[in-house]
Amino acid sequence: MSQKSQTQGYAQAIYALALEGWQRQLLAVQEKLAASPDVIAQLDNTQTPFADRQKNLNRFLPDDLSQQGRNFFYTLLKNGDLDLLDDIVASLTRLAEKGPGVEVATVTTAMPLSETEKAKFRQKLAAKYGDTLEVDFVVDAAILGGVVIQAGDQIIDGSVASKLNAVQERLGAV
Repeated sequence: MSQKSQTQGYAQAIYALALEGWQRQLLAVQEKLAASPDVIAQLDNTQTPFADRQKNLNRFLPDDLSQQGRNFFYTLLKNGDLDLLDDIVASLTRLAEKGPGVEVATVTTAMPLSETEKAKFRQKLAAKYGDTLEVDFVVDAAILGGVVIQAGDQIIDGSVASKLNAVQERLGAV
């Protein structure tokens, strides 16, 4: 084994261990919050004083949670972003499994796609963005039809809703 591959192996091990600790902490809190689904909306209500929300959140934080972990959750709380926890956990899990170089594309449709349709999207997106691209599929009836693709900072909006908005803007300009 070459020295370079050895050092890369050690670095990946450290990376995985660092993420594992954070994953464990986030999952513990996620699990407790999932048992009380309406509490996240209360905690994210920035009209309620922070100290009151912090006291409520502390009931869901494990006693052995690191200070960094607590500070992270207090930041989410302060910004009213605890509702993002599921997505944060999913992103961190992806990072742990695939590494920091993985790119993610989100394909949003109004109705669920078949496995064949998903495979076609994966194939076309991989051809454009590379084989390491991970593709998430989301259903959002608000787009009415069509598809919205977000890959990195690029958004391709082919939704019916955006087309209707464009027509409405044109008619408003007349």
